[in-house]
Amino acid sequence: RLWSTMSSSYAPPHSTSTTNLTTISNPSQSSSHHHHHHQMPKNGTGLLMSIPGPLHLTTPPLPEPIAAPQPNLIAQMLQRDQQRLQNPTGLMNRVVFDCIDPSPMMGNGGGSSLANNQQQQGGDDSSVQNASSAAGSHHIAHVGQCNLPPYYQPLSASDNTLVFESRFESGNLRRAIQVYEYEYDLILKFDVNTRGHTQWFYFSVTNVTKGARYKFNLINLLKPDSLYNYGMKPLVYSEMDAKRKGRGWYRDGFDICYYQNNIKRKNGYFYTFTFSMEFQNDHDVYYFAYCYPYTYSNLQNYLANLEADPIRRKLFKRRTLCHTLAGNNCDVLTVTSFSCDPQALKNRKGVVVSARVHPGESNASWMMKGLIDFLTGPQLDAKILRDNFVFKIVPMLNPDGVINGNYRVSLSGFDLNRRWNDPSKKLHPTVHHTKQMIRQFMKEREVILYCDFHGHSRKKNIFM
Repeated sequence: RLWSTMSSSYAPPHSTSTTNLTTISNPSQSSSHHHHHHQMPKNGTGLLMSIPGPLHLTTPPLPEPIAAPQPNLIAQMLQRDQQRLQNPTGLMNRVVFDCIDPSPMMGNGGGSSLANNQQQQGGDDSSVQNASSAAGSHHIAHVGQCNLPPYYQPLSASDNTLVFESRFESGNLRRAIQVYEYEYDLILKFDVNTRGHTQWFYFSVTNVTKGARYKFNLINLLKPDSLYNYGMKPLVYSEMDAKRKGRGWYRDGFDICYYQNNIKRKNGYFYTFTFSMEFQNDHDVYYFAYCYPYTYSNLQNYLANLEADPIRRKLFKRRTLCHTLAGNNCDVLTVTSFSCDPQALKNRKGVVVSARVHPGESNASWMMKGLIDFLTGPQLDAKILRDNFVFKIVPMLNPDGVINGNYRVSLSGFDLNRRWNDPSKKLHPTVHHTKQMIRQFMKEREVILYCDFHGHSRKKNIFM
């Protein structure tokens, strides 16, 4: 389990072999004779999703900046919330984004109905509950190529309302409510088929005003504490900066804190994560995320690039372990020195590695990428490992959860990490088939290690 700074898992760009293995490169460049055709992500909920999702550069700046602690910040925020409750007349309370409900702007030629669609956001949490309630049932839907029109379209050149979007792969933002001109309450989507697990967020904003100070409040979080109170900043990505300067994800924001708010839930109250932001570019698209995103498509592109690499492709075999509930492939890789006499192969001990059973712990995928880069790479240490061990690697145990932007569970609403004792072939296919694969592996050889990669929302650094 590793913490969400992930600094350890990023190899600097010059340290890989000659092949460029960035996750964003296009799989169509890879040679066509491979039997693994690039898999379109399927979300299995029937909700529309833009495909392809955003492509991001992968290199973050190191070391990551830590916010200086501000001892009185939480008290100030609580005071602000109190004032808001006492002066509800000054609030705009305008729903400007919803990832599930249809936009009132569609088909009636104006945003007037948006103003009428006021959603009081005081001490009552029914709006939060309804907004983040489980989306969709178990039915399978194949979502084709689609680019969705934005929920909100600015009414004039002087309309500086932010335009939000989260209907893309791994995205999570259920609803955005404009409360003041430059302040927005944000509601995260509960994990599919559950009434909880809000933590992972990933969304974009456009129509930003350069130099204005925006405040964002994520108001339906559930954990009692967060690293946002100990210096962690949210991740930001600017499309313009990526194009012009080659800048990837970076940590930004100020007045960052996390506290219990006054919105009631079943056993207590929700929590707010608030941060403020000043944008440097007009006409830019900015993304925000809880941790460096690593999507199912990133993995598919990465594996296609490995298979297209003339050297690395000889060092591993890829097969489909099983299909998920939504119909996505769950891949398994075998890494070892294949060109050797059968007896030597038989004598090798086994190692099993997996990641991403919890979809919101995207740092696990970056560590997994680092591990696969290394094991299929040119270093002598890697060759010694391949000559002495057989590695079985399941890089993404919960593709459906990853695609849907869940934090913890699968499409059927289960925490798959609590299903190892008795996994159902039908409801928990990836755990069932991984367990079967390990059982078979243990018949063939002694398995000396199983390591499952996670992230942790409150621990620091690295631990095992």
